[in-house]
Amino acid sequence: MERDLGLDSLSSNERDILLAFYANAAERADVGYVCTTDKVRAHPTVSRISQPTFHRTLRRLLDKGLVIQSDDLPLGTYVLPSESPRA
Repeated sequence: MERDLGLDSLSSNERDILLAFYANAAERADVGYVCTTDKVRAHPTVSRISQPTFHRTLRRLLDKGLVIQSDDLPLGTYVLPSESPRA
C-alpha cells in the first residue's frame, strides 16, 4: 500500500511528519483539510524529532507537494492535498 501511495520513497522522518499532519487535520469548507505545525510537533511520532530536522523535513514535504503552504492561511498552517502526488 505504501508503494501505491508513493510513501515508500519517503524517509522515516518524512513519513512520521506526514502521518502526524493527517492524524491531526481538520476540515475547513473553504480550503479542505488543514493542520498546524504546533499540532504536528505535539504528536507522539514527531516529538522525538529535533526542531531543525523537523523544519528541513517539512521543507522536503513541501517541495514534494505532500503538504501545501497557502498565503491565505495563518503562518504554520498547511493544507493537505486532496490527492497526494507521488513522491
